[in-house]
Amino acid sequence: MDEIKCNELNNIESEIFKDTLNKQIIFIEIKLKKTRIGFFNDKMGCTGEKEVIANHLNGGNARNLIQQFFKTDDACIICKKNKSLQRAHCHNYTRYDLLILAIDELYIDNITPIITGDIFRLFIVKHKLCPIYTLCRDCHQYYDKI
Repeated sequence: MDEIKCNELNNIESEIFKDTLNKQIIFIEIKLKKTRIGFFNDKMGCTGEKEVIANHLNGGNARNLIQQFFKTDDACIICKKNKSLQRAHCHNYTRYDLLILAIDELYIDNITPIITGDIFRLFIVKHKLCPIYTLCRDCHQYYDKI
């Protein structure tokens, strides 16, 4: 386990952060143009307080969208193992934080519906702020503890 490299994952000035984020931004722009993921076509309207909407979507749907949209690389970015690979958000923004940022752009008031598919699309765009790393299970567990 490379502790120094793990500590760089949240540092916006580190090469690993900048390199991963730059690749991710390009990936998002290309994939959003051609994706057929059903979450983006969800026409259900959400009403209520921002936090309630974010909590509701953060459970399964946002997690599932991340799994479908973002690919994992061939090896852990820290230790280079290629088994038990997982996606890990940088700790600068949680999945909930990114949902709130997306909802903020669309929110009018607690009675005006926001289309769920629009929230999900902006949620993916907000990942241009925060890299998702490919980590093995061991490195991911360590990273989540620091």
